Amino acid sequence: MATLIRYALLLATTAVLQRLLLDQIRIADVAADGFLVLSVATGVVAGSRRGAVVGFAAGLALDLMVLTPFGLGALSSLVAGAVAGSLERLIVHSARTLTLAVGFASAFVGVLFFVLVGSLLGGVGLVDGHLPVILLLVPATTAVLVLPVRRLIRWAEAPSRALSPALR
Repeated sequence: MATLIRYALLLATTAVLQRLLLDQIRIADVAADGFLVLSVATGVVAGSRRGAVVGFAAGLALDLMVLTPFGLGALSSLVAGAVAGSLERLIVHSARTLTLAVGFASAFVGVLFFVLVGSLLGGVGLVDGHLPVILLLVPATTAVLVLPVRRLIRWAEAPSRALSPALR
């Protein structure tokens, strides 16, 4: 129960930071995706299943904030979180550079999934000349932001001593 509450707090904080900060900081007209960062970091720390679940919830929150087909953000964040967890599990010795690579690769897959499925569902303007810039910058910002967000995910995953039964 405590883990669920902590993830809900992280999701609400991500929504506020996305609107107030990340959407305002743009490089080549591309903003970082805080919800994608949250799902990828969860996959890296807690595994592919938890990454997929948190990614789905984060994507639903994103879908409430953008004008794309509803559920598309949820599916793409789910894929990114699951890929991050799977890639992290395959790595024998986890180092920061490998975590950066996992963050970049899984975010790249998530953004590409979003664009491909969105265009199949009739999304207008998803595939254009700006797509290569998006496919480079969103995964790059995700990879960089995954490193500090891992600490928050470890906090969310930590067992709560206050809610555990006293067996002394």
